[in-house]
Amino acid sequence: MEVVIPHSLGKIEAKSRIEAGLPKLAAHIPGGGSLSSEWVSDCALHLVIGAMGQNIPVQLDIEDSEIRGDVSVPLFLKMMSGQISDFVKTSAEKMLSKA
Repeated sequence: MEVVIPHSLGKIEAKSRIEAGLPKLAAHIPGGGSLSSEWVSDCALHLVIGAMGQNIPVQLDIEDSEIRGDVSVPLFLKMMSGQISDFVKTSAEKMLSKA
């Protein structure tokens, strides 16, 4: 499932804000989930969100005017794919809005 988050920060500032927000993100995962993250290139972030005993891989590519995300929802959680994508998008928007 693809998510697109527009921004006007530029690539470097957007990456900086995402990095700053990651430590707080795990606390907001419903049901006391977990989060692991790894920068796989300069502006590509791989996240794994653990929720309800499942792992949800998320790839975020930070571009000059938007962040493109690919959320791979496991079959067990397909019925919640809309809420999961909304969580990823809303979380990224909140991180981008913090200075």
